Amino acid sequence: MAVSGICSSFKSELLNGAHVFDSPDWVTASAASGAYVVTSVSSMIGIAVGMGVSGPGIQAGTVVAATSSTGFTLSLPTTAAIAAGTLNFTADTFQMCLLIAAPSVTYGPTLTNYAAIGADEVPAGSGYVTGGVVLTDVSAVTSGTTAYITFGANPTWPSATFSTSAAVIYNASARLSGISGRTVAVFDLGGVQSISAGSFVLALPPASPTTALIRLA
Repeated sequence: MAVSGICSSFKSELLNGAHVFDSPDWVTASAASGAYVVTSVSSMIGIAVGMGVSGPGIQAGTVVAATSSTGFTLSLPTTAAIAAGTLNFTADTFQMCLLIAAPSVTYGPTLTNYAAIGADEVPAGSGYVTGGVVLTDVSAVTSGTTAYITFGANPTWPSATFSTSAAVIYNASARLSGISGRTVAVFDLGGVQSISAGSFVLALPPASPTTALIRLA
């Protein structure tokens, strides 16, 4: 069985920059060879600590380590000088997986990592792929004192034949010293939901401060 709720570990990890919800973006900027500090940034709007960075002179696996009003610091030094080069930013990859009809344990806010689900995930095959589906539109919105996100298109498993009782959202990107799979939230589906040779679709709620899938006030 499962108990719906945002994972307790997710709440504390947000304060450590361990989850990045934002749309991909790009800027032009400059930096010296072997430098960590990037300057002459065309715009700092939307750039957040933890976002992945790629572009000329940027090492693979580099993320934004710190920001200021005029520039940012890289987690790894540049490999060459950058002169008004185009740098691309990406948010973390968030996925939704499904639990079997009768999980071996109760899942809820105490779940910390996707890896702990193990055999309680819907088996691969018959329209399901281990790990679930990638969620789209990971841009968070703030309204008043509430930050919220519902994601974009409804998670869909075409040509599916399986039964499930709950869904889990987790961060597939490597965070917290390289740890991937940190869980975000668990959602009970109100009983066993079955599909046979059809398209299994989870309808996401409207994006608003009172109805969004994930809300922090």
